[in-house]
Amino acid sequence: MRRRRSIAGLLFALALSGWADEPTYPVAFRIALDAPAEVVYLAGSFNQWQPRMTPMTPDADKRVWTLTLNLPAGAHQYKFVVNGTDWRTDPTAPAIDDGNGNLNSVVWVEPDGYNRPARLGDGHITRSAIRHEPSDLRDRNPIGGQLYLRLRVRKGDVAQATLLYRQNGRTRRLAMAPFVSDALYTYFRAQLPEADMEYWFELRDGRTRLRLPAGNAAFRHRRGENRFEVPDWVQDAVFYQIMPDRFYNADPTNDPDPSQPIDFTGRIEGDGFYGGDLQGILKQLDYLRTLGVDALYLTPVFASVTHHNYDTDDYERVDPDLGVDADLRQLAQTLHQHNMRLILDGVFNHVGVYFFAFQDLLRHQEQSPFRDWFVVERFPVAVQWNPSYWAWWNIPYMPKLNHANPVVRRYLLSVVARWTRELRLDGWRLDVPNEVPDVFWREFRPVVRRINPDAVIIGEIWDDAGRWLQGDMFDSVMNYVWRGAVLGFVAHRSLTPSQFDQRMAQLQVMYPRQSLYAMYNMLSSHDTPRFRRECGGDLRRVRLGLLLQFTAIGAPAIYYGDEIGMDGGGTPDNRRPMRFERTPDEQALFEYTRALIALRKGSVALRRGEWTTALVDDARGLYGFVRHTLDDAALVLLNLSDQPQRATVPAWNGVPQWAHAVSIHTPTQTTYAAVKGRITVDLPPLSGTVLVPSSKSPIGGKTQ
Repeated sequence: MRRRRSIAGLLFALALSGWADEPTYPVAFRIALDAPAEVVYLAGSFNQWQPRMTPMTPDADKRVWTLTLNLPAGAHQYKFVVNGTDWRTDPTAPAIDDGNGNLNSVVWVEPDGYNRPARLGDGHITRSAIRHEPSDLRDRNPIGGQLYLRLRVRKGDVAQATLLYRQNGRTRRLAMAPFVSDALYTYFRAQLPEADMEYWFELRDGRTRLRLPAGNAAFRHRRGENRFEVPDWVQDAVFYQIMPDRFYNADPTNDPDPSQPIDFTGRIEGDGFYGGDLQGILKQLDYLRTLGVDALYLTPVFASVTHHNYDTDDYERVDPDLGVDADLRQLAQTLHQHNMRLILDGVFNHVGVYFFAFQDLLRHQEQSPFRDWFVVERFPVAVQWNPSYWAWWNIPYMPKLNHANPVVRRYLLSVVARWTRELRLDGWRLDVPNEVPDVFWREFRPVVRRINPDAVIIGEIWDDAGRWLQGDMFDSVMNYVWRGAVLGFVAHRSLTPSQFDQRMAQLQVMYPRQSLYAMYNMLSSHDTPRFRRECGGDLRRVRLGLLLQFTAIGAPAIYYGDEIGMDGGGTPDNRRPMRFERTPDEQALFEYTRALIALRKGSVALRRGEWTTALVDDARGLYGFVRHTLDDAALVLLNLSDQPQRATVPAWNGVPQWAHAVSIHTPTQTTYAAVKGRITVDLPPLSGTVLVPSSKSPIGGKTQ
C-alpha cells in the first residue's frame, strides 16, 4: 500500500509541478448520483485529465461524492469520472465547449472565492485571467523578422489594452485590438518589427487601470531569443494515414485466423482482421503517388494481438501479421527514393498483455522486478475488468506504463532511437500524449532530433495543445479543433459563417505560428466517424470539406479512403478495408481530391501564405478568404446555403484578373475581371471555388 501511494503521488506531483511557486485556494467539488457508484474520480486540466489520478470520497450510500482540492487562481476545466469510464459534467457549474462539441465544467478560482461573473465596465479586472508569459511562444514569438505579442484577459472583462515599448530610449504606444474571443478569454494581439526592446501593457476597465508587469518593471526582448524550429517541409506536405491491416493484402500467408482467440484470456478480435500488410502498401505505392500524397502516417506496426496494434506487445519487432522488419525497412527506403516520407505511430502510454514486463508481473506478482513499471493498486494482478492496475481507459488489456520510473523512460527512448536511426524515420505521431508526463516528452524530443533534425513530432491532442508546442515537446498536433470547426460549418451546418470565421481566428492565437502552419489537418481518422458519414452522405458537403482542408493553414491529412468518399460510422465501422475498384462517383471524387492536391502543391500562398477573411454573410450563407504572400494569392469562396448566391468581394491587392483553379461545380466562366476593384462570382447551392490571379495579373510588382 505504501508503494502504491508513492507511485500515484509521484505521478500527481509531476502533473502539478507547475504550481510549486503559486498560492493555491481550496475548491470544493461535489456530485450527487442517482445510483450508488463503486468509485468516482475527478479529472481535469489540473491533473492532465488523468481518469484515475484523483479519487473522490463517498458518503455512506456511495451516492454523494466530494473532494476539496487546492487550486491556483484561474480557470480550471474538469469532469467527474464515474466507475472509471462514465465522464460527467458538473450540473452545478458553468460549462464550456472544448472545441469538439463536448462540454467541460469550468471553475474560476480567485483569492476571495470562485465563479465571480465578468462584466465590462464595472472596474473589476480578473487578475488571474491576465496572461502574458514571455517564455511562451504563443505570447512572444519572433519569426520572419517580426515579433508577435499576445495578451490574454478574461472575456468581457477589459475595455482597452495598450502596448508600450521602448527602443533606443524612446517609448512608443500601440493600441491593441481584441483579435478574437473564446468561451473564457479575449486575446489582444500586436505585430511589430523584431528588435531589442523593453515593453509592457496597460489595461483599462471603468476607472481601473492595470500595468503589466506591475510598477516600473518591463518585459524584455532580445534578438535571437525564443526560437522554435519546426521542420520546414511539413507545411508543404500532404499526409496520408493508413491502418496497415485495412489497406491492401499482398501476402495472404501472414493473415491471422480471425476465429482463434487472440490471447490467453480467450477473447476474439471482435473487429476482425482483413490481412493488410506492409507489402500491400508497397504494392499500392503507385496509387498513392498518382493521388499526389507525399508523407505516409502508419498506425502502429509493432507486434500486437489486435488489428489496430495500439496495445504493443513488443516494440522491437514488426507485427508478424503485417510482415517482418525487412518489410518496414524496404518501405522506408522505397518512400525515400520517391521523395516521400514515413511517419510511425508511437504508443508509449500503455502496452499489451504480452509485453515482457507485464508478463513477468503476472507470473511473479509482488516479487516481480518490473512491478514499478506499472501502477499497481493491489495484488494479486490479473487481467480482468476493473483491473487492480492502471490501464488506458480502464481497459485491462492495455496496462498503463509508469513514466515516473526512469528505467521505463530509458527503455522506451532506446526503442525510439533504434527505429528513428534504422529507418531514417521522418517523424513520429504520438498516441494519447496528454496521458504521459511532460518529462518524458522533454526527453523524447532531443533523442529524435539528434538522430534526424528534420523529423517531425506530432501529438494526438484533441483540444488546445498550446502548452505542448513550446519547442521542448512537439512540433504539431492532430488538429481536432480545426476539424470540429469544419464539422460544425460544413457537415452539421451548426456554425454560421461568422462563427466559423471566429474559430479560424482562434486557431491563429492558439498556437505559435511555426506550429500553426505544420498542423495535421484531417477530416477523419481511425478514432472518428468518416467525414462522409458526418455529412449525411451528401457529396457536395464532402467536397466543401475537402476544399477547406486543402486551402487551410496547416498540412492536409487524408485518412485512407476519404479521397473516394468511403463511408463509416464510429469504431470499428470507420476502419473498413480500402477499396481500389471505384464507382463513377468515387472516381470523380478521387480526381477532385487529386486536383486540390495539385493546386496546393503549385501554390506558395496555399502552403505558406497569410489568411485574410474576404467575405462573411450569415444571412446568405457565404464565406470567403484569401491566402496570400507578397507574390502569390488564392481566393476561396463558399456558398453553404441551399440557394444559388452571387458573391462579390474586393479584388485582393488590386489584382484585376482572376482565373478559375478548382471548383465543386462546373463553372460558367473561367476568368473573372475586377470591376471597380471587386470580383463577382455566381455560386450554386452548397458549392465552392478557388480563384487565382491570371497569368497576366501583376502581384507585388510581378506578372504571374
